[in-house]
Amino acid sequence: MSRTGTIFRLSWPLVLVFLCQNAMIVATLAMAGRLGDAVLAGVGIGNALFAVFMALLFGLDTGVQAIAARRGGAGDMAGARAALADGLTLAAAAGLLLGAATWFVAPVALAHAVGDPAVITAGTQYAKAAAPALLFLGINFAFSAYWNGTARPKFSFLAILVQLPVNILTSYLLIFGALGLPRLEATGAGLGMTLGAAAATLTHVFVSQRQPGDRHVFSAPPSWPGMAATLRIGSPVSAQQALLYVGTLIFLAIVALLGTREVASANVVGALILFSILPATGVGIAAATLVGAALGGGRADDAARWGWEAGAAGALLVAPVSLAFLIAPETVLRFFVESEATVAVAADPLRLVAASMCIDAFGRVLGFGLRGAGATRVATLVPFGFQWGLSLPLAWFVGIACGQGLAGIFMVRLVLTALETAVICVVWRRGRWSGVRVGGGERQQAARKV
Repeated sequence: MSRTGTIFRLSWPLVLVFLCQNAMIVATLAMAGRLGDAVLAGVGIGNALFAVFMALLFGLDTGVQAIAARRGGAGDMAGARAALADGLTLAAAAGLLLGAATWFVAPVALAHAVGDPAVITAGTQYAKAAAPALLFLGINFAFSAYWNGTARPKFSFLAILVQLPVNILTSYLLIFGALGLPRLEATGAGLGMTLGAAAATLTHVFVSQRQPGDRHVFSAPPSWPGMAATLRIGSPVSAQQALLYVGTLIFLAIVALLGTREVASANVVGALILFSILPATGVGIAAATLVGAALGGGRADDAARWGWEAGAAGALLVAPVSLAFLIAPETVLRFFVESEATVAVAADPLRLVAASMCIDAFGRVLGFGLRGAGATRVATLVPFGFQWGLSLPLAWFVGIACGQGLAGIFMVRLVLTALETAVICVVWRRGRWSGVRVGGGERQQAARKV
């Protein structure tokens, strides 16, 4: 099999999972767009706030998978199941607390983020209705991490396949009041999120009870040391991801200074960006595996080659989407919004995003390659620095202070995407990451600090 074939063979299941997750977001925004700009903007910014709290659960996935994989690889399946029990306990506690926090914080946070009362109302309704989903999502993350860590990712995919139609169908019924149900609009979109997540949880539970070794996972008592280990591994990931989504919320607050139509447009364009980001993420995870395996075998030159070729494969994968958005942005946007004025506002930003998609995919895949090499510090600090040090300040300066509007803000994004990818390419070309190991001794400590 060719090297490109190997990359796609490893990445396609992950790409499908990510695309299914994005389909739920896109479908919800498409339905909200039929209710006008205010509801579309409100659902989008309410989802951005919800994502901040959800990101705090991402560390569970990292912690449980790392421990379960290590113990399962050593033949200690009881220990792997103990990691799941610890993760489920943490997920239940964190999900309840974060759900309550979302419920109470949403009205205040959104009132500070946007000025349009109709957008605040819709966003608050969505966030409150989606808040209970955090309990189910935390449990789903723990289960998925366990399935992936024990080499059974098909069960994670099965749960997503159940969640997707439940989310879309219940959202449609409750948003529009079909089949005699009440018309709940933004609240219905949030409830669709909650019901879809609950359906995935039931799927995970059902599957676990069908596996002989996993039937008693709920009766296994959690351990304080195990939960502490999970938190120690996962907390940095939770913090980093939460800050990333806080940045997204601040970005939308900056756009809100332009008006409700611009917020609605930015939300749609943001959802469409994921059609390149998520496939690139799937290829990137495969790249991390291939780079790490090559370095583990002492083949630094081979690892470097995997990075370049995986980056090219990621860019190639998203090229058709980029081309479609470049050629017919208005046609794509009309799936989400009915107002021709909103389509006109969003068209140029979407073209700019489309022009950056292949560049972003290349750099994003190389960034995952750095993670696979153990160079997690530079792989994290570069995008964090660009977002907080350049992207947000320049979005305000160019779009608001200089009066260039939404198109100016996305032009900033295009330029910074190219610069960020260039920086990652320079780091990769220099090859210092190839000396970072995750073995033992002094170099292992260095890898933790990179």
